[in-house]
Amino acid sequence: MITIQLFPSTFLILFALVFLVTIIIRVIRKKSYLKLFYVGIIELYVLLLVSVTLLPINIINPSLIEGESRMIDYIQLIPFRTILETIESNGFLSIQLVGNIILLLPLPILMGYVVKNKSFVILLAKCALVSLGIEFIQICIDFVIQYPSRRFDVDDIILNIIGVMIGTMVFKIILHFETFYNWIGEKIVWKI
Repeated sequence: MITIQLFPSTFLILFALVFLVTIIIRVIRKKSYLKLFYVGIIELYVLLLVSVTLLPINIINPSLIEGESRMIDYIQLIPFRTILETIESNGFLSIQLVGNIILLLPLPILMGYVVKNKSFVILLAKCALVSLGIEFIQICIDFVIQYPSRRFDVDDIILNIIGVMIGTMVFKIILHFETFYNWIGEKIVWKI
């Protein structure tokens, strides 16, 4: 069996390399250094998202798998089934439930500063597409390696969207404090 994953040290090295490339590009293009902070946060967030949602990937020799593995057994399409099972066994504060809510909560805040349209519905839809994309990539990885490394679960999407809704509401609150919103935007995000 081969396992593809990011250990903390590997993760930090990968982030350092990606951020170093970003710094070099900004220096060559003579762009603002303040925006590096914002770009670094986005790069760190994306790497964390990939490492939490897609990794580890276990590649198993097909001859070692006993019985037939049906991919449909690893797709959960019944809404609230996993949520209710998790609450029954671990309670409301389960890492599975809270983690899926928190996972995409920062996304609307980060995206809110870079997208032109500040519409609640459009921001929510774009972030919901990220959740669907993650689940789709997980199922594609399973089909490619012919072994379920992750489980496609409609409840993960539901929980991610709850997190996106909370994040969108936080961003809308930030928008109401126009001076604070503009200060972050002008000093960090929009600076050229």
